[in-house]
Amino acid sequence: MYTVHRSIFVALALTVASAAWADTPGSGTATLPPVHKVDVVDHDFGLVIPDPYRWMEGENNAEFNAWLKAQGDASRAKLDALPTLADWRKHLAAAASATTLHRNHVLVGKRLFFLRAPSGKEGILMVRDADGRERTLFDPNTIKGGASIGSYTVSDKGDKVGVTVGLAGNEIGELAVVDVATGKRMTDTLKPVWDEFAANWLPDGSGFFYTRMRDVKPGDTDPLQGMSAWLHKLGQPQSADKLLARAGADDVLKIAANDFPAVGATPGSDWAILVKGGARAALSLCVAPLADAIASHATWRCIVNNDDNVQDLALHANTLYLLSAKNAPNRRIVALDLRDAKATMASAKVVVPERSDSVLTGLAVARDGLYVKSMHHGLDHVQRMDYASGALASVVMPGEGTISLMNTDPRQDGALLSLESWTAPMKVYRYDGHALVDTGLGTLGAPAYPDLVAEEIEATSADGTKVPLSVIHRRDLALDGHARAIVRGYGGYGISMQAAFSPMILEWAQANNVVAICHVRGGGENGDAWRLGGTGPNKQRGVEDFTACAKELAKRGYSSASRTGGFSGSMGGILAGGAYTSAPESWGAMAVQSGIFNPVRLLAAKNGANQIAEMGDPRTATGMKQLLAMDPYQHVRDGVTYPPLLLITGAVDQRVAPWNSGKFGAQVMTASPHTPVWFRTQEAFGHFATNMNSAALEVADIYAFFDDQLQGH
Repeated sequence: MYTVHRSIFVALALTVASAAWADTPGSGTATLPPVHKVDVVDHDFGLVIPDPYRWMEGENNAEFNAWLKAQGDASRAKLDALPTLADWRKHLAAAASATTLHRNHVLVGKRLFFLRAPSGKEGILMVRDADGRERTLFDPNTIKGGASIGSYTVSDKGDKVGVTVGLAGNEIGELAVVDVATGKRMTDTLKPVWDEFAANWLPDGSGFFYTRMRDVKPGDTDPLQGMSAWLHKLGQPQSADKLLARAGADDVLKIAANDFPAVGATPGSDWAILVKGGARAALSLCVAPLADAIASHATWRCIVNNDDNVQDLALHANTLYLLSAKNAPNRRIVALDLRDAKATMASAKVVVPERSDSVLTGLAVARDGLYVKSMHHGLDHVQRMDYASGALASVVMPGEGTISLMNTDPRQDGALLSLESWTAPMKVYRYDGHALVDTGLGTLGAPAYPDLVAEEIEATSADGTKVPLSVIHRRDLALDGHARAIVRGYGGYGISMQAAFSPMILEWAQANNVVAICHVRGGGENGDAWRLGGTGPNKQRGVEDFTACAKELAKRGYSSASRTGGFSGSMGGILAGGAYTSAPESWGAMAVQSGIFNPVRLLAAKNGANQIAEMGDPRTATGMKQLLAMDPYQHVRDGVTYPPLLLITGAVDQRVAPWNSGKFGAQVMTASPHTPVWFRTQEAFGHFATNMNSAALEVADIYAFFDDQLQGH
């Protein structure tokens, strides 16, 4: 019901020896535009923090935009000249056009709703009626200027859908309402909204709760602050919506300005829940009678705060189930009776205890029980808990892998469940409480990869910690160190990089290369202690894990330092940038998508305050010191030979300011003049590609870049 994060473009990282960094045809920096420095040095909390490229910061910075465009144009010419680019475009485009993706399945009554992305296009909102007929409800591909569906929710009666739409590559957009019977868009259009925040429908379908962004004004540094929760009634103008909660307001709720408030209701329950979340694992929660929330005079009772480390929730009638990691790093599920006015986390009843051999990762309420998901060594398992007895029964899946979809309805038995692995496409099943039935709405038409195998091994990090490492390669790969390799990693927010079928990734392995997924600390693969082990002051541990994975590939003969490269994104800029600056000899090249590289300037960027919980608060001495310690931009050193670097940015990125990439790239260009530093820029591109066709073009550039730079000896 509540989505705090959408899937974030995560990273690839690789190992290489500095001796192989030659200026091959299409590389080098001779034609790149010049870059100038400014004399700026900060002295926060007694620290010395030089910032020679401060001039690049700021929204609508004409000087920086012109510099970045010139860099992008020069790099585009070099990318277009790469000898393997045409082949990569051909293979990846064929894989994209052959593949039909289905995701975000929702069953309401006898209607099955889903997003269908055919032939690499944007996802289209579809419905399969009770008679099996499928109909289009909303097609963003028809919107002039480009659009994509960020999220959607279905009314309790299944007769209306609220769709949040990102426009022109931008995740800031609008919330539309579609009538299911006619397939027509209704007059209700609400904006501005962040496209991952969905409508939360009222039980009678007369309206919904939703989260709205504040109107952006000239000079706004961070439009993601100050969001608010509203109640909208269908047919009414937006100006008539009722305000329920506002971040940053000086009121009894005291919601931090950088938190995202969301109000929701659940079928069969008389309670409303106010969730205060953000770019962090923990949520805080308040409850009130639903009728009071609808009447806009709710007195919210706040029963969960961030210190309780609650990371997921599900509401069944009067019982609130909470997935908590407090004093339970592998998590446990507790229950609160909301009818008890004195109910607190201290009085919560443990219904599913913490397990020593697996991590609890999700929960969902159905009529026949509470569905519980757990993970053991990256493999998912689902059980159903009986409400009355608390007994758990396993749902037997047809194989092992990742269950990314576990969607239920409190009024129906069973669940929608998906299953996929690194090399097996996703299938989606309807479980009715007794048996699984394949819906036929998984990943269809994708190329098969029978020659590929996935292995699970471990790398040893600098402090001796064993780091899980997934390796995908051809069965006939010779372990002689000659294959090119890409190591993927992320290391943020407790996000687990579980097995996911992706032709865009598998095509690299199919071409006799190696794909490695490094499950660094900061993720959630080994529970909450693993997350905390790579968060805030411990960010460097994740960086060390990442480099250890690259070294492990060389040790086992999968690749060698000179033929291993790295690619990460978003928060993974800290990971890849840290590995790049701390162990340049271990990487042959690095590519980073929309990366954070300059966290000491967190509050100078949009979406910056939202990252404080994950990285640190620059307004405090402790926070600034840990941000400086993890800052890749601040750790570039003159005279060091760094590996080739590809930086990928989108002009309308609302999550990470493009000047992060600009400053980091300029710093490397100046410190290591013979290092190729390329920029892949795109005007109508946000934080990540929203369809497979766009992804195929981007990935083709990345693979051709690695082919060119990872030459080895």
